[in-house]
Amino acid sequence: MNFLKYSILFLILCNIPSYSLAYFGGTLGSLTSYASSLLLIVFFFFVKDRNKPLLPFIILGLLYFLIGAINYTHLDEGNYFVKEFIRFMIVVVCGAEVIKRTTTKDIYLILLLGGLSVLINAIIFPSANANFSATYGRYSGFYLNPNFAGQICLVGYAISFSISRQAWKLIGQFVFTLAGILTFSRTFIVVWLVISLFAIIQSKKNIRVPAIGAIVIILVLAFAESMTLNKDRFSAFQSIFGSEQVKTKIISKDTRDQTWSLYYDMALDKPFIGNGYLKLSKKYQGKPGAHNSFLMIFGEAGVIPLLVMLGIYGYLLLKSFTFFKTQPEVFYITLVIVLALMTSHQYFTVFYFVFVSMFVYFRLEELSSVQNTSLNLPNNKPPTTLPN
Repeated sequence: MNFLKYSILFLILCNIPSYSLAYFGGTLGSLTSYASSLLLIVFFFFVKDRNKPLLPFIILGLLYFLIGAINYTHLDEGNYFVKEFIRFMIVVVCGAEVIKRTTTKDIYLILLLGGLSVLINAIIFPSANANFSATYGRYSGFYLNPNFAGQICLVGYAISFSISRQAWKLIGQFVFTLAGILTFSRTFIVVWLVISLFAIIQSKKNIRVPAIGAIVIILVLAFAESMTLNKDRFSAFQSIFGSEQVKTKIISKDTRDQTWSLYYDMALDKPFIGNGYLKLSKKYQGKPGAHNSFLMIFGEAGVIPLLVMLGIYGYLLLKSFTFFKTQPEVFYITLVIVLALMTSHQYFTVFYFVFVSMFVYFRLEELSSVQNTSLNLPNNKPPTTLPN
């Protein structure tokens, strides 16, 4: 069962099906995609002591797909809609059993592999950019898209604050910071700074974190000449830390709020049943995709699934903040996921978001259970702490 668990985590958290499709063709891409679903089903049927289903995520999936089907007009010769619906339900039903038995360290180690893949892409295989040109200069490793890779690095960085062994913590923080910088994602830099600030507020021991960032910046600037880096993004990055004027035009070019504005009228036109599945998550009528999961759900399936989505992540964000002093990494992870959902529209196709969200949900249930047990213990003796 452990072998199954780690295989599933590797396939999903390292984006292996999409990576295989991009670099090794449709056959291997399909095999790894079907393998991830099949392994989830096998794990579900052989695991002992199943948990109660995660109804919020199941209800969200049912509402999004069933309401989104009303105005679904894309040519669907391969039954794409049905396949994606089944895959998502397998993840939220069967995947919940995997995540329930997954520790923070498990996710940390798997994401560390993902972070290392970004570094290998940048240093050893800089021309390997399946979705972009060979000289694109923004790196993504297993994740194919540098913005997605930046989000992965942020979750790994957030989890690093819960790792007790100092060597592994520092290795992870260095790898995730360097890999994230090499994605040249503007969101990564901003959220990294926010998490670091929260970490210092939470514990003065984290004052060394800016030193890691400074070392990474020095390394990137020192070795830039020997690397293929995105000229515009690197120039803007360099201007922040140099003496020249900060290149705000590059930093503010094609920002997400400009993309979102393309869809406001479309979403508001059909607020109750939406415009139909894929209308905001794929290129449609010359538009690039919403790049916002909340806007995508509203625009494709209307206000009801949107309210469920807001309820789930509002709960996770507020509940995780109540444990900020004792388990800050749960709040950091939730913050990263919420912000990532505001810049991505792949919630129902790239299952990394759902997996990590379910992990946070279970983690909060465990923390609440320990808290309640503590309140009921004689003389309020503290219970045993949860394992990472």
